[in-house]
Amino acid sequence: MTTPSPPRLNHVAITLDPAVLDEHGRAEILDFYGEVFGWTEGDNTGESGNPLILYTGAFAQFVYLLPGDPYVVAPPLDHFGLQVDTLEAMHEIVERAEARRAVDDRVRIIPIASRTTPGSTHDYTLTSAYVGFLLPLMIELQYLTRHERTPRP
Repeated sequence: MTTPSPPRLNHVAITLDPAVLDEHGRAEILDFYGEVFGWTEGDNTGESGNPLILYTGAFAQFVYLLPGDPYVVAPPLDHFGLQVDTLEAMHEIVERAEARRAVDDRVRIIPIASRTTPGSTHDYTLTSAYVGFLLPLMIELQYLTRHERTPRP
């Protein structure tokens, strides 16, 4: 008998100001998150309230944006996280976001930074950056590396 895996995140649902999800806002969100993250619009057939569903490209993972009142208002650093496979992927995403910020000051970016946390047998380096646009939550990109400790004499 196999042990089932623990539950894993499959979506984030955010209620937005209906004005943000009007026809123009939907187009801006799709354009930005499509260009910067590669997300695509999901089919909302059968969903009530005309949500905007953004497929992330990973199986069964999506961002569900629903117009409503009250809507989410969050402090600037509230976010959800995505893990990237390589540092290069993180740099590419941030570079695309920076290009968008150059022409749209609504794009928010917290630059790439790293910190290392020592562990008992390994050290772990977390490299992260944050990107936001029109949504109340930013997206934190994370890349984790594990370093074996050199045995001390």
